[in-house]
Amino acid sequence: MDDRRQQPTGETIMRAEIAESIAVTARLIADRRRFELIGEALAARRPAVLVVAGRGTSDHAAIYARYLLEHALGVPVALAAASLLTQYGVESASPQTALIAFSQSGAGPDMIALVESARRRGALTVALTNVADSELARAAEIDASLDAGPERAVAATKSYIAELVGVALIAAAAARASHRDDSWSIHFEGLPERMAQALAAATEWTGAASASSVFQALLSCNRTLVVGRGFEYPNALECALKLRETTGAFADGYSAADLLHGPIASANRDVPALILATDPKTSASVEKSTERLRAVGSPLLVISNGPVSTRGVELLALPEGPSGPLCTPVTGIVGLTLIEAIATGRGLNPDAPPGLTKVTQTL
Repeated sequence: MDDRRQQPTGETIMRAEIAESIAVTARLIADRRRFELIGEALAARRPAVLVVAGRGTSDHAAIYARYLLEHALGVPVALAAASLLTQYGVESASPQTALIAFSQSGAGPDMIALVESARRRGALTVALTNVADSELARAAEIDASLDAGPERAVAATKSYIAELVGVALIAAAAARASHRDDSWSIHFEGLPERMAQALAAATEWTGAASASSVFQALLSCNRTLVVGRGFEYPNALECALKLRETTGAFADGYSAADLLHGPIASANRDVPALILATDPKTSASVEKSTERLRAVGSPLLVISNGPVSTRGVELLALPEGPSGPLCTPVTGIVGLTLIEAIATGRGLNPDAPPGLTKVTQTL
């Protein structure tokens, strides 16, 4: 067997870096003014369209930004189609647009090309990256270091959480400057403690998971579904990606609405599902998907911070707290902790999955 697939002795790097994301979050909140200035600049610019861009894990953080910044600014937010620029030579930015590029390394040629093109054409350009002196940071008009520190595990964890928190700080300031709803932002100060409590809850659940039929299904299955909606949709995508990266098993992340438009047909008793159910505003939709999955016999694990029907499901309960935008980093920590436990439970090393490298460069 490839040594990289063998479970390491002691705590994995991935597990340690998940825990580090709590301190990273506290640092970002303490240094929030850097991000607030970006939000205020976006509000002052009043872009007709805001574009967000990323690859892999950073793409999922960009999708969170898409939801949150459209909520904060009240303007359309779109995901960039980088290939239109890098493969077809199509440039579409203008002085009426703004672009935020997400990258852990700041080395992706396609993200750099997008920022350079947008800036050349007069758009406001922002880079959120974990490498302060990266080429992407230098290419943007405004850059904000995520200050997560070196990340050694191939599977990104603390940098993902840092991207979520960084863009949430930007969105809160943009909402205030635009005189839109920023009531959710009062919960920033309590976020690190909620994350610590969530990590403890996830650690306790996984520690006792040998008695869980759903966990046993997750250890042996070849396919998994991860379902969320709204502000939990990015976590559904990211948890599915992390399952693929760390276990080699196939996993799909879906919006609860999209799941019912065809993909539900692939669910059965051999396909367990993780349900991210933290927001009362999307609870009816998530419950409908849960019912359909229950009906076909899928083993179900619901991750929730509120009361849910436990008929036919297992529950991983989050600490009580506000729902909405700032629940996403909390649920993210729980999902990542669960996935690390699944990988190590399969006897695999999630720190160095075969065939993957920390930095992937695409054009």
